[in-house]
Amino acid sequence: MNAAEFKKLVAEHFSPKIRELGWKGSGFQFRKIPENHIGNLFGIQGSWYGGSVCCETAIHFDFMPDLAGLNFDKSTYASSLIRKRLSPNGDGDYHWNFSNNREENIESVNSIWNAFEKHGTKFYNDFADFPHPFDKIKPIDIQTSENYKILGKYYVGNNIELANLLKEINLLLGNKIIAKEFSKIGIAGVNKLGEKLLIGRKTKSYRETERYLEMKIKELTVE
Repeated sequence: MNAAEFKKLVAEHFSPKIRELGWKGSGFQFRKIPENHIGNLFGIQGSWYGGSVCCETAIHFDFMPDLAGLNFDKSTYASSLIRKRLSPNGDGDYHWNFSNNREENIESVNSIWNAFEKHGTKFYNDFADFPHPFDKIKPIDIQTSENYKILGKYYVGNNIELANLLKEINLLLGNKIIAKEFSKIGIAGVNKLGEKLLIGRKTKSYRETERYLEMKIKELTVE
């Protein structure tokens, strides 16, 4: 069985259940429309090597584009800043294997659903009371940690984008002074990144990187 055939089993045994919870989508991509600015995303992805899938829980917001510049109605977990791999025990990387046995593959789909119900919903519930937990994050928290974890458990691997998110959230909440602090942290991160990337001759890729960094600084700036 390949990923396309496995997708048919997802449509038969997973999609109806998640739709009963108010989700929309088909195939391997699902979303639940934002409530109080937070939208939920769920995705299933086939392995590059074939024979298995992994699953991701993620959230995004209705007041800013995602990492790919997309609004929520087109966003997926792949371009979300805050995401977590789903597994049967709640932690770590995990792939559900599929074979040529239909019943075993249905068991895998049911296992994905059980993991979603047991652990995926906990992830989404952690962000259900927006602006919590983001309103509790202080500028010094990310300024002093390169491996900051939201709620102490959700690692965000890009402090520049995290600073930008927290800037936007504080602007939304009317906290412009705090938003400016996150802005400065993000811009400092961009400048530091530029010192690493902008070296050597000014080739086409150099200029593209330069334009990207300029764009990020403009995005992070609070007037």
